[in-house]
Amino acid sequence: MTSFAEGKTKRIIAGPQPNTVILQAVNRLTGGDAARVAEIEAIGSFKTEQAANCFKLLSGAGIPTAYVDRQSDHELLCRDCIMLPIEFVVRRYAFGSYLKRAPQFKTDGAPHRFDDLVLEQFHKMSVVSTPASDTPVMMPENDARDKYLADGEWAEGVYTDPYIVTGEDEWKLYSAKAPVEGDALMAVRPELSGEDLQTILDTIVRPTFDVLEKAWGQIETVHGPVTLVDAKFEVGIDRETGAYLLADVVDNDSWRIWPGGDPSKQLDKQAFRDGEAESLVTENYKLVAALTRRFLEN
Repeated sequence: MTSFAEGKTKRIIAGPQPNTVILQAVNRLTGGDAARVAEIEAIGSFKTEQAANCFKLLSGAGIPTAYVDRQSDHELLCRDCIMLPIEFVVRRYAFGSYLKRAPQFKTDGAPHRFDDLVLEQFHKMSVVSTPASDTPVMMPENDARDKYLADGEWAEGVYTDPYIVTGEDEWKLYSAKAPVEGDALMAVRPELSGEDLQTILDTIVRPTFDVLEKAWGQIETVHGPVTLVDAKFEVGIDRETGAYLLADVVDNDSWRIWPGGDPSKQLDKQAFRDGEAESLVTENYKLVAALTRRFLEN
């Protein structure tokens, strides 16, 4: 079959039934907005198992997903969706890039825990601004990477996954790595109405985090139960029915998970971003695949 879409860590091909696609995981990890790339044997199969286990759990909890079945070690059969160009991020703790936007939550000890979940949205299109461009423009990240990423460094003025401040008439985009203040990088037409955005948050994004947080909290390790720190999700529109579905994948690239609530015990992709040995990263992904099997036992 011919691939008709390819991302940093997966490719999409036509599925065997109408209105379906196959997501093929590639043995590759990326970090730093794809500034770091590594080919790692077997990582695709571990991620595929993680995603299949997560989708089975979430579908069983009544969350609408694009998942249909696991086709092979590296393949998921899914509903064909028009993907929204938005990353939906849910946070239980103030950590990672959030602290760059809200440095008041930095602590010397344990990360700040939010009693109420923090929900954020980021645009999947990159903004290219001065000095890289005379006027701000948007472009797909793949195009931005080809033009403005060299030797693992992004050119000044390029903003990947910009933070969205939503409004009814326009969405304002800001750097995801600085406090949200002053003039926006640019304003764009909303991808969703306020009502549709709220529906997605209330019926898909928040419930997905709730189910995963509960499931991870029931997984005991030698360090204690696993804490779900934050997670990112993507949503698509079913091409046949028009329904909003949790789509793409939910795997070890999608969240931060800390056994016993200890950041030094991280099992997720952050270890790769932090430069840990690829052998350790591979073992982490293998372990998480095994742990997610236990989601289906409870």
